Amino acid sequence: MKNIIALILLVLSLQSYAQKNLIANGGFETNLNNWRGDAATLSPYDRKSGNSSCTITQFTGADWKGIDQIISIPKNTVAIEFSAWIKSDAIEEGKNKWNTGKYDVEFLNAGEKNVSNESVAAITGTTTWTFYKKVITIPVSASKFRVMLALGQTNGTILFDDVKATTLNQNQVNKILEEENAKRSPAVISGNFESKPTEFSNGNFENGITSWRGNATVSTTIFKEGKAALVLNSSTFDWTGIDQIAEVPENVSSITISGWLKSDNIKQGKEIWNNGLLNVEFTGNDNQKTGDDQSVTFVTATTDWTFYTKTFLIPKGTKKYRIMLALGFASGILYADDVAVSFK
Repeated sequence: MKNIIALILLVLSLQSYAQKNLIANGGFETNLNNWRGDAATLSPYDRKSGNSSCTITQFTGADWKGIDQIISIPKNTVAIEFSAWIKSDAIEEGKNKWNTGKYDVEFLNAGEKNVSNESVAAITGTTTWTFYKKVITIPVSASKFRVMLALGQTNGTILFDDVKATTLNQNQVNKILEEENAKRSPAVISGNFESKPTEFSNGNFENGITSWRGNATVSTTIFKEGKAALVLNSSTFDWTGIDQIAEVPENVSSITISGWLKSDNIKQGKEIWNNGLLNVEFTGNDNQKTGDDQSVTFVTATTDWTFYTKTFLIPKGTKKYRIMLALGFASGILYADDVAVSFK
């Protein structure tokens, strides 16, 4: 009975944690309280819910016109889900791709200096009320974030309602990743593994991409150890990656995968797993998956060399494993070095 009560309390605590909105007055029910700037007004007539929405209008001049709010990131927060309902009217396309109606997030350090910038939504033209959502991983050095609602040096009208930022801990992020892994396209994630399985090798890329499948290059100027590191570079939101298949030794129950990763301006795609990735896939003799794909880590934005490691129980019936390094429908540059595998 005690165990059941404890489980119920845990579920309720996780639900309340995930549902907490860090943004104060995101529904604009108390005027523009908690928001900085004088660029917005309230609309009691055109709203998604409640009594009013926030409206920013600019007819000429194409200046930056917006409001913002700075918020501290709670402890144990791994990622934040940002969302809002947004409507637009005749927002002009500017000279730059960021000249749009904007829902942006700027991550800040303790001194409120810029760490990285992310776009949750960028809107042009005329649209009806539309729901936008994006999960963003917290950069290592960030302790605060700034939410910006604006017309980014363009003219038109944009309306916001129900603006939210909800926290996600590591368990919740892992759960999302598991669900997203299950949805991935078989053409991208699965393959016909006709090659003979071998021991994992060349994880330090000192021999180029020998032992790895796929197209990639190595850098001899940017690396963590030795004289080279893997470089994956994409300017489009496509799958760009390499993989290596190896055999699971007999009489082992767990696998530990580790590696050093570095990122340069990686921009997340539509889904949370659309980032830089270090993943593993388990299969049997018939090349059928013996379990869900597992993520060692995913990286976004710009980060220095960081060491990642994770241990997984090997699913029953597993004979082979596949290590994947990729920009998973994300753009930017991912570096990898000293990728290693061990068993127990």
